[in-house]
Amino acid sequence: MTAQQPATEGPIARAEPLRAAVYARIVGLICSGEYQPGEALTEASLSRSLQVSRTPVREALLRLEAEGVLQSTLARGFTVRPLVRSETEELYPILAALEGLAVTTAMQLGTIETEPLAAILAELESCTDPVRRWQLDTEWHGGIVAAAGNEHLVALTGQIRTNLSRYELTYMREVHSRTDADREHREILAAIEDGRVDVAAEAIQRHWHGGMRLVQAWIDRRSAPG
Repeated sequence: MTAQQPATEGPIARAEPLRAAVYARIVGLICSGEYQPGEALTEASLSRSLQVSRTPVREALLRLEAEGVLQSTLARGFTVRPLVRSETEELYPILAALEGLAVTTAMQLGTIETEPLAAILAELESCTDPVRRWQLDTEWHGGIVAAAGNEHLVALTGQIRTNLSRYELTYMREVHSRTDADREHREILAAIEDGRVDVAAEAIQRHWHGGMRLVQAWIDRRSAPG
């Protein structure tokens, strides 16, 4: 039930639907921290590394621009959007609401398998690499969302997580304490295991709102003069 992380290296396999595969690969590169906020992505270099024509690469970059992950200018082409505090105020509450819906739906359906979630948390709590931590965190939350059985919910939360990866990966590289997040994950999992639907939904929403406040405080510190 855990979400598979997209590959970030090597050519695109021709058996894959090309447009979707190119898009997924570029998302994987952004979410792995390969491209930092403000860094340029060029059609030519991506086309060479993925061994595909520039057309599907450009389509993927335009899609990511429409989704708010990239921005484009005549001078620089496509770049990963910079970190803007106001964006976190918009995205985190949406993600909180969507995951609250997901955990409520999945628990009512009885489709959440808690053993895989517990195994992911065990690895997450002992992990110190920020990229791997982000991947495990995404896998854990993705498992809950997938259990709701709603493809649109999976797509919407995935898009928001891709947007927020710019913030969370940079934050995790600079701020190493994750004790509160690990404790909150355990509280969410305990509520799921006990069948406390309202408690689990409230806890997962509180978790994302708390994460938003931490990221915003970090952005404020980074942007403070001196």
